[in-house]
Amino acid sequence: MKMRKMLLFLLSLLFICALAGVSAAERPGAAAASPAVEWSNAFSRGEGHFVEQTKDGGLILTGWIDSGGAGSDVFLAKYDGGGSNLWLQTYRGYGYNDSHCVREVSGGGYIVAGETKSKDAYDHDVYVVRTDGKGAPLWEKVFGGARCDYAWSVQQTKDGGFILAGGTESYGVGIYDVYLVRIDSAGEIIWEKTYGGAASDCGYSLLQLADGGFLIAGNTEPFGGGNPDVYLLKTDSDGSMVWQKTYGGAGSEYGWSLLEASGGGYIIAGEKEVSSDAGGWLAAYLARVDGEGNLIWEKTYGGARGSSFYGACRVADGYVLTGKIESAGGYDLYMVKTAEDGSLVWEKTVEGAGAGSGYAVAQSRGGGLIVAGKKGMENSAGSEILMLKLAAESKANRAYIWSVGLALVVFALVLVVFRLSSGRKGVES
Repeated sequence: MKMRKMLLFLLSLLFICALAGVSAAERPGAAAASPAVEWSNAFSRGEGHFVEQTKDGGLILTGWIDSGGAGSDVFLAKYDGGGSNLWLQTYRGYGYNDSHCVREVSGGGYIVAGETKSKDAYDHDVYVVRTDGKGAPLWEKVFGGARCDYAWSVQQTKDGGFILAGGTESYGVGIYDVYLVRIDSAGEIIWEKTYGGAASDCGYSLLQLADGGFLIAGNTEPFGGGNPDVYLLKTDSDGSMVWQKTYGGAGSEYGWSLLEASGGGYIIAGEKEVSSDAGGWLAAYLARVDGEGNLIWEKTYGGARGSSFYGACRVADGYVLTGKIESAGGYDLYMVKTAEDGSLVWEKTVEGAGAGSGYAVAQSRGGGLIVAGKKGMENSAGSEILMLKLAAESKANRAYIWSVGLALVVFALVLVVFRLSSGRKGVES
């Protein structure tokens, strides 16, 4: 009996020590330290709009780059895992060009989606480039009508083709409509669809779903309260509408990025108009919805400074967002990590020359986070293409996780010993 009491005492003491470790360790929350910038590459006038980890451990980056004359080119750049450039290719289209998304293609190479100045009119057309593993073009395609059309997101479909989401002024019933185009592996159109009402609707981010359908996030005016609202719509595999939802209030809201949420449903990142006695501003915005698009929660970040989220990625214990936040000289690159319930874990500002922003973020295979965006140029209203890496989170944060785990294990041992001791006492009596 004395031995059991002594064992219980020692286990209880160990449990208290483990809890003390939890108290001493850094806890997730607003006070958690943000990771440091491990490396940063800024080059050439332009903007980096999307970055993705490649299967070989490298990185692929796209956006627009100054063409050296009147206009801009789409660029595609490959880096090793340490941020050293391996190659850079440019694609000229028909004048002003931009790309918003790149994906590695199964079987090798890349697919790039964006826009190019129309060769027949003043406006823009959807511009798609399929490349080999070194960025050399295999084919280039232009889609659209007499007015402005563009693609913001691309995914490879299960049949080896591709799906593009963006906006169109040429087709549909409104000023702009969400534009969804399905093409085969050679870039030929299988079908194209539009969605929206009488005003402006745009699609910015796209997911291919397990059931073969597609989910598009963006913004809508005709289905909102007069100002743009976040717009989420689901289609089947043929592009037929399944359902559509809007989120927002009396002000303006935009949905720029879309993720599958941990445990089911989806995360939408963007910006939302908020107000106080001091006035109104757009704030970085995050919303969680269920599998049918019903709102579970929504949150804003950045305090009373204007801010936005443009890019998002899911990590093991939550979400990381990137965008911009208002500063004395304009805007700085802004990053936030949240827990799965949207509560703030840490936030980070990367200062520049007043024109900074992050447009995409991806988790690095070796730990840390890769961000694509732009950095303000000194004494200029322009910007440079920016890619940076944040280091893996600090040991203090890992210490917190280990302390919590140890406390739970010790607590379980205390319960087991207590139950065993109580059971034996009952038998002896």
